[in-house]
Amino acid sequence: MALSTITERSVHRIANLVPDEDPREAVAVIEDYKPLDVECATVGLALLAGIRARHPQWRWLFDGDGGDENLKDYPIEENAELTIRSVVSNRMLYQEGWGVDAIKHSLMYSGGLSRGCVRGHAPARRYGFHLISPYTAPGVIAVAEGIPFASLSRESHESLYALKGEVLSRGVRQVLGRELPVFPKRRFQQGAMRDEAFGAVFAGETDRYRGYFLARYAPRA
Repeated sequence: MALSTITERSVHRIANLVPDEDPREAVAVIEDYKPLDVECATVGLALLAGIRARHPQWRWLFDGDGGDENLKDYPIEENAELTIRSVVSNRMLYQEGWGVDAIKHSLMYSGGLSRGCVRGHAPARRYGFHLISPYTAPGVIAVAEGIPFASLSRESHESLYALKGEVLSRGVRQVLGRELPVFPKRRFQQGAMRDEAFGAVFAGETDRYRGYFLARYAPRA
């Protein structure tokens, strides 16, 4: 399936992903092994290669990394250690991770946002781009910290998940006078290939990707 970029006036088909995309290249580029991050980086590398081939003069790219963290738009059900109360009560949960004076995630990354920044920045750097996300600006994060998530969500998962779309659509309407469609959350890599092709490319679990990582980066005696 094709990956596309959207400009002000049109949609451009950039890259066709095929089942021989190699997640090991993504492991090497992002120096990480978490499956969702490897999937995202693999698809990102294919897209960036296509953009570079089409637009050799481009240098700057903008993405939306940090938006989900700022507005707590992650499925709580996927992590048995989380409850909606712990999510809405910890204002920097997804930016900084959780656990005080403890290595909760890995020896390399403090939390989900640091992984997200690397899986965008490192592939972009590979192809000579400078990647910027307005959602990681300190002023934007400070605004997100002040959102009263507990009262707005009323301890409802559905209300919390709907908040990001509501905030963005209202903001676009107020600032630009345009209507922003709000779609259900999907990960960047979802839809990049047909399901059977995706399963063939990304059949690895964490241990398999960690094996690639250690083979490349672990100290040798």
